[in-house]
Amino acid sequence: MNRSLLVLLSLLGTAGAFAADAPETRPPLRTAPARFDSSHAYDVMSYSLDLAVTMANDSLWGRQRISAMARAAGLDTVALNCADLAVDSVLQDGAARGFRIANDTLYAGIAPAGAGGHFALDIHYRLGNRGTARRGYYWYPQGGEALKPVAYTVSAPQDARCWMPCFDEPWDKADSGCAFSVTVPDGYAVAANGLLTDTVCAGGRTTWTWREDRAIATYLMAFHVSQYAHWSDTARTAAGDTVPLEYYVWPVDSAASRTVFATVPGMMDAFTGLFGPYPFAKYGMAAVAPFMFGGMENQGMTTIHRGWVTGNDQYGIAHELSHMWWGDLVTCGTWADIWLNEGFASYCEALYYERLTGNAPGQYMASAFSQALSGNALTYPIYDPPMALIYDYSMEYAKGAWVTQMLRGVLGDPLFFPMMRAYRDSFAQGTAVTADFQRIAEHHYGAALGWFFDQWVHRAGHPAYGAVVYHRTHPDSLSAILRLTQTSTTGEPYTMPIVVACSTAAGLRRTTVWDSLPFQQWTVTDTLPIQRLLIDPDNLVLKVLTSQVPQLKRVVKGFHQLTPVWARFTADPAGVAGYNVYRSFSTSGPFLRVNAAVIDDTMYADTGLTAGVMHYYAITAVCGADTCCETAFSNITGQKPLGVAGDPGSPGAPLGASLQRNSPNPFRQATTFAFDVPVEGPVRLALYNVAGQRVRTLVDGTLPAGRHTARWDGRDDRGRRAAAGVYCCRLAAGGAAPSLLVQLVR
Repeated sequence: MNRSLLVLLSLLGTAGAFAADAPETRPPLRTAPARFDSSHAYDVMSYSLDLAVTMANDSLWGRQRISAMARAAGLDTVALNCADLAVDSVLQDGAARGFRIANDTLYAGIAPAGAGGHFALDIHYRLGNRGTARRGYYWYPQGGEALKPVAYTVSAPQDARCWMPCFDEPWDKADSGCAFSVTVPDGYAVAANGLLTDTVCAGGRTTWTWREDRAIATYLMAFHVSQYAHWSDTARTAAGDTVPLEYYVWPVDSAASRTVFATVPGMMDAFTGLFGPYPFAKYGMAAVAPFMFGGMENQGMTTIHRGWVTGNDQYGIAHELSHMWWGDLVTCGTWADIWLNEGFASYCEALYYERLTGNAPGQYMASAFSQALSGNALTYPIYDPPMALIYDYSMEYAKGAWVTQMLRGVLGDPLFFPMMRAYRDSFAQGTAVTADFQRIAEHHYGAALGWFFDQWVHRAGHPAYGAVVYHRTHPDSLSAILRLTQTSTTGEPYTMPIVVACSTAAGLRRTTVWDSLPFQQWTVTDTLPIQRLLIDPDNLVLKVLTSQVPQLKRVVKGFHQLTPVWARFTADPAGVAGYNVYRSFSTSGPFLRVNAAVIDDTMYADTGLTAGVMHYYAITAVCGADTCCETAFSNITGQKPLGVAGDPGSPGAPLGASLQRNSPNPFRQATTFAFDVPVEGPVRLALYNVAGQRVRTLVDGTLPAGRHTARWDGRDDRGRRAAAGVYCCRLAAGGAAPSLLVQLVR
């Protein structure tokens, strides 16, 4: 229901070992179908229903034939779930049997049956007086959302008992399937489980007979009635399978549905490639409205809200189709295990996104399943939720999908997808519980996975990571330091493999580290200079991740100076050595460091200013363990200086050394710099590249006070032509160090 990286690990603590990348050949485990109620006296083999509806009101008359097998000798009474139904008679082999109804349970006497003995009951019934309550069977007259009169059943999770007597538990699947013979007024069509085997018209009424031969749970049994337009298609998969497709929509939606449903064969091909052959004789969809859900995965005939046709909800359609494997072929053994249905189907949406776009599913996970970080997922585990919350989106759908995604990350694709197929094979046509799935996963992983299931399936919440990344300031740096803090919504730490990716000129190169402590540190190296370090770039882990950098509060404007002010950086528990200040004349850079030594304060007075232009600043924090490493830039903040020589608002002669904007700028052959020296003394005027390396010294000696000029011919100190690009011209005189940017073009 809907909805190969070189790594130097300076570990403060690790846990476990990551799964090998090489595929592993293991035979699938096969076990008998699970049974969850040892006191249950019989197994249902099949349900066969003869139903009549008038479509003028919500009346329904029915005969339910239940074929079953006794599990123990001496069975003489059968108990069936029966709510809101009036039972007229119970027969066995044509003979009336006594019965009574108490507490929504029908107790019917049968001829004593021995262990393994088969028996069949015919129960004649009708809908009782439901008043305003609607459960199980829904009828709507034409009007509002209902473009035509429409009737349908919704049996999940425990409402099949409201429209047919049955044993209404997910683990007791009818081994031989079910059949529907539904009689309706002429002009109406019936869509149900299985294949359409017959239609018989008589006396202005038509009986539609459908037969499902595969095992089925009661909550997956369904029929739909309306004045439908019907059309067919065929899915042909790469494995060579052909699957008939049957669609029932209102006539006004027929043309649109052909466009919307045209993707189903591709979805079928994608899922059969991942999980094995489609498990049933056909697949179909019947559109209804009003409808309380987006879709309901009735076996072989999904109910969808008409809005999925008019709104073209491709991922909802993919979700319900995938349920044919996860929920219908393999059914959750108890409602405590509902995440095996809904979590798997939700993750199949992400797999369809992966197939459709060629991208890893992380982006889809973040957008579609972000609710796993909030709501009831913070309070309850996905295993055994309160009955009222078994279809809670944040828990069973969103977090269930993330758990499936993370298990794929732990095992790796060469193990994960064979594991899923082995799980399918082991429990096909039957039921499974969470412990069964864990056992199959451990069999393929080759090690225990209790650590994974305990923290993700049996515990609420998620971890929160704080990442501080230090890069070396040298342009040829091949390493970075990652410091990671971890908290969680429950206070308990998580043990998880986390992918760390180095961004280099060659792209992203990944490795995996294990995090299990409140604070851990790794030094990561590469064969190429590291530009950035990305934490979980493929969004494999359900988490809150905060990448920590310093915060620049403001830039204070003063006479002849600008003072950046920042917050003290406390995100690194190991502490920092101090800060560096970077300045540029553009928010896009290049930014050049202005402080000579690491600053241990939270402000810096910059006097090396240029008149008439905005000055932009960014701050980095310097690693306490290695002062050659610093964080990425903080936020960028700018100001325009006052009282700097050359500024029209400057009062009289300069009070400090100043550097005027060169002309021309940009330049090809040569450019001239003007600069002011306040008092006689040593002066240096030099050009630097964006890496901070000195390229050309124009002045280096003692000059008298006053205005001076210098010319640069675009060559370096060895007479070679400098490459085109941006250079920084820096003046050092009288204790000041103003600078400006110069652009050389070729």
